[in-house]
Amino acid sequence: MDNKDSYIKREKIIQDMEYSIITNYIKLRKEAKISQEELAKETNVIRTTIARIENNMNSPQLKTILELLEPLGYTLEIVPINNKK
Repeated sequence: MDNKDSYIKREKIIQDMEYSIITNYIKLRKEAKISQEELAKETNVIRTTIARIENNMNSPQLKTILELLEPLGYTLEIVPINNKK
C-alpha cells in the first residue's frame, strides 16, 4: 500500500470515529429530551454551532464535544480500536 492509499484509509477511519461520536451524542441528547436551544443555554455553545455539528457541517473541537456531553452526564474515553479485517 502506498502512502496515498494509507493516508486515505486513515482519514476514513478518523471520519468514521468522528461520525460515531456525533451520532451517539445526538442519540443521548434526544433521549434526554433536551433541545439544541436548551443545550446551548446550558453550555454556552451557540445553537447554530450545535446544529452544524449535528448536521455534519462542522468538525467539532474536543473541548466543544466535552462541553456538550457534560450536561448529558457523559464524557469521552480513550479505548483501543478494534481492528477488523
